[in-house]
Amino acid sequence: MEETRVFQRDQVSRTGRYQWLKILAGVIVAILLFTGGAVVGFYRFFSRPSDNLIPPEEMDDFAGRINVLILGIDSGANGAGSTSPVGKRSDVMIVASIDPEMKEVGLLSIPRDTRAYIPGKIKNYEKIGHAHAHGGPELAMETVELLLGIPIHHYIRVNFEAFKKGVDMIGGVDMVIPENMDYVDPAQDLYIHIPKGPVHLDGELALQFVRYRSYVDGDIGRIKAQETFLKEVIKKALSLSNILKIPDIIQELLPHVSTSLSTQDLGYLADTCRKMDAGAVKMALVPGVAEYLLEGEYEVSYWIPDKDKTEDVVDELIRGISKERNSQVRVAVQNGCGITGAADTLAILLRDQGFQVVSVGNADKQDYETTEVLASDANRVAQALALRGAKATCPEAKAYKSKNVPEEADVLIIIGRDYKSPTASGGY
Repeated sequence: MEETRVFQRDQVSRTGRYQWLKILAGVIVAILLFTGGAVVGFYRFFSRPSDNLIPPEEMDDFAGRINVLILGIDSGANGAGSTSPVGKRSDVMIVASIDPEMKEVGLLSIPRDTRAYIPGKIKNYEKIGHAHAHGGPELAMETVELLLGIPIHHYIRVNFEAFKKGVDMIGGVDMVIPENMDYVDPAQDLYIHIPKGPVHLDGELALQFVRYRSYVDGDIGRIKAQETFLKEVIKKALSLSNILKIPDIIQELLPHVSTSLSTQDLGYLADTCRKMDAGAVKMALVPGVAEYLLEGEYEVSYWIPDKDKTEDVVDELIRGISKERNSQVRVAVQNGCGITGAADTLAILLRDQGFQVVSVGNADKQDYETTEVLASDANRVAQALALRGAKATCPEAKAYKSKNVPEEADVLIIIGRDYKSPTASGGY
């Protein structure tokens, strides 16, 4: 992947950094994808993606979702202070999944201490933050793909200075501070003084706000405050007051990031996000528990993901599978592959995902090569949801426009010879 920009190293204390780094990456997503989207009003060139945004062989896997890995490291994007960015651990990893069809974004944070399999290393299982140190963003992407079972199409890598610059570029954020924020830690060169009441947070004050930790309920209060801040950033980024200065904002911000996204694709994703509201952004952390594991003579602290809960979160935020939303979709299932029980099996899996299965039967023939998901233009959203559901057992399923859908259904799924019997775990 070609790297496109450089930035300078920022000296930031390592202690307690992870929590506010999550917000750093979120702010970069908001600035680049939400604020940047307004520029497409002036440049129609960005109205569609390039052929490289998603590899063609993966285009149907998630009905067109684009997954971008956000990386935060403690040196320059092109390795300021070192001969290469490889060798620097990533302090933050967030998967941003953008759904152009549903107009929604999922942000899934991966703790840097997550125990994960890193391909090609003698010591395969390490903290996931080490993947970048071993092989840069490419290895980090591959490691996340294996951990979550999803494709990662692109990356955006940022440093800490980008946080302050990003907030300043959108003109800061107005918030009501519920209590006086006073915190001093000379060892970290950390001095926080923000008064109670209405406050305008510029980049420097915003950095103090997200690093503040003296809440009554500890980290829970801190996380709630940070999420509130991020929502305000997104609202500000979407405000009309920023539109005229968008080209200058993008030009100023891009030198502080490194990304595999082209200008055209960044513009397309930004345009997609511009059309969303703040409620379309969902955030979560990979579920798990903190544990110490004995490795040789030492105990090493890890974040151990909960496999089942993580699968549920990935389904919702990355795969776009929502039982509540699926419940609005009526599906007819027909067996077109000649495998006994295929339609009944898929129907069961679709019902488990929340779909209304209104009929199950045989197709007009039994030699369909691949599974077809049929719907009219009026039911494109329902079709996209059903396509994801069908891929539980029919990985090569494709969507087609058709008027030949049973009257009682929104979508017709005709199972083809790409059908695969599900595993004991449910097939996905």
